[in-house]
Amino acid sequence: MPSKQVKEILDHVRSVHQKLKKVCHQLGSQETDPRMKLLFEYIERHEEAFNTSVRRFEKDAGGHGLLETWLQFTSDEFIDEDFKELELTSEMSAEEIVENVLAFDTKLVAIYRDLADSTSSSQLKELFNDLVQFEEDKERQYAKMMQDW
Repeated sequence: MPSKQVKEILDHVRSVHQKLKKVCHQLGSQETDPRMKLLFEYIERHEEAFNTSVRRFEKDAGGHGLLETWLQFTSDEFIDEDFKELELTSEMSAEEIVENVLAFDTKLVAIYRDLADSTSSSQLKELFNDLVQFEEDKERQYAKMMQDW
């Protein structure tokens, strides 16, 4: 079974979040509806917060060898395919956009849970469980935001 270092896994996940941020920035910059513009900015900020959190972990873990830990990981292709399926367009409603982003995040949560279960390192378990929590918090925030919409 293919293995990857934690650093490689985090780099890949962070790059996908960065791509989502870029898509939202592009759509938001073309959007004329102020509420939709705000939604794209909100998603963009969340994606940046995610990337900042991962970079902070990498900085803190740098000297401890955690980033060089090898884990069984075969989800690279799935992450890329799932991102390709994440269609966001300016013609979509806010509900459709949030639904699509959350569907993508749900798939990432499953990967983070698998990674947490696959390691014996308590620090890596904590990292991947924190990523699960981060995504689940986002889901609650989006649900509240859509209620207020």
